[in-house]
Amino acid sequence: MMIHTIKHTMALTLMLLGLASAASVSAHDGASGVVKTRKDAMADMADAMKAMAKVVKGKTAYAPQLFIDNGTTIVGHSAMLVDLFPAGSKQGKSEAKQLIWQQWDDFVTLAQRTETAAQGLVDMAQQGSELRPLKKQFAKLGGSCKACHQDYRQKK
Repeated sequence: MMIHTIKHTMALTLMLLGLASAASVSAHDGASGVVKTRKDAMADMADAMKAMAKVVKGKTAYAPQLFIDNGTTIVGHSAMLVDLFPAGSKQGKSEAKQLIWQQWDDFVTLAQRTETAAQGLVDMAQQGSELRPLKKQFAKLGGSCKACHQDYRQKK
């Protein structure tokens, strides 16, 4: 049962990465200021997830440094994520839902979960973890990304 859940979560994460990468190509059209900054951060995180997903899918050989580097990118951006959503920044080409500011504490919690999950991935890779446990942690990270996007990002 647990393996099925992990595989399901990984498949969903990989699907979301595909959608995110397609969206990131056109996501910056006309965005400026903090909206552009946060879109750039989200694009960096999507690129990092895509790089790790290639390993998870077996398309790229496992190298712990890849998880360290890409996980660190996500840790850095997620640590500053809430600062990129100041009150009143839902303007222009933003895909952020107004609900972010109405449920701020929940949004902050989800951002912190993403940072924690990414840091866990980095720590595991630094300790020379086998790929199987890293896949589980990757799925956890993807789940935290999905939870935030599901609640707080407008569909295009």
